[in-house]
Amino acid sequence: MVRCKIANCTFPQDGRCLEGRGNGCPNLVTDDDISSPNALETSGPVATPYPPSESLYSGLPLEIADAREFTRRSRAIVIALAGMKESGKTSLIARIHQQFQAGPVAGYDFAGSRTLWQFENLNWQATVESGVGSPMMERSSRQYDNSFLHFTVRQPVSGAEPIDLLVNDISGETFPEAITTESVCQQLVCLRRADHLALVADGEAIADRSFRHDHCAKTKNFVQRVLQTGQIGKETVLHLIISKLDVLLKKDRASENNEAAARLETEFKSQFKNRVAKIYTWRLAARPIDGSMPTESTIADLFGVWVGPTFRYPKIPRNDSASADCARDFCRFGV
Repeated sequence: MVRCKIANCTFPQDGRCLEGRGNGCPNLVTDDDISSPNALETSGPVATPYPPSESLYSGLPLEIADAREFTRRSRAIVIALAGMKESGKTSLIARIHQQFQAGPVAGYDFAGSRTLWQFENLNWQATVESGVGSPMMERSSRQYDNSFLHFTVRQPVSGAEPIDLLVNDISGETFPEAITTESVCQQLVCLRRADHLALVADGEAIADRSFRHDHCAKTKNFVQRVLQTGQIGKETVLHLIISKLDVLLKKDRASENNEAAARLETEFKSQFKNRVAKIYTWRLAARPIDGSMPTESTIADLFGVWVGPTFRYPKIPRNDSASADCARDFCRFGV
């Protein structure tokens, strides 16, 4: 029986030579030849008709091990988003991605991403092509509680260094359980590395008298819990983001709703100002229902704070080896 010295050659089964030489291939041997112990050893490198392959990133959220690639090579900024179900966390992330598609945000250009597929997935149901009658957002999955969306930005000036941002979106299903159960809270290990913790309070819930008190209490209780467990502290910048501003101010009781939002902001600052590095409060509408309340500038201001110097690492160290090529990132996914 004729066999081949090359291990993955299928000539003995289908008569097709891996190197295209047919019956005259010098790598072919008979059963008698194989009796020699060196018969299947080749004298040099094995030629292959296939070009070398290149592995592409899946585009899915990064696990902690993958995210460490960025935190080791440079001073990556970590932002954790938390809030109740349908509070608007995912809409905010998707909106930032959309604004980058139109140009710079807060003076920074988009310079690449390892999770482009997930960004596009988040935006899909807000597009006309998806077939939905009104903008919708897919809920964050609990399986991604300790994973990250990634993007790189860079100021459009000569010699500007790229900055990596890792965004951790904690599921709304996990949020109330983390408040009531310490062990669940401690499983949110990404919080310990977060430069920024952003609590998203649902403006629609604040506008509803039957949900307002419970919703505001849980927003504050979550911060209290992560302070108690030591997951955030003096190096953490804390943000209170009141979402769905268009709904909050278009209800019949707009004045009352505005007062309730202001009261939450005041209590938030008073309760936590001495326990964290700094507190910011924001009001925005990432997905205004009728487009009557554009908040691009507010979102850009928020992003500008995120990407700036932090209290955990006040100065971003220079890293000449870090590089990003936005055209290559997008083109590779397009292919």
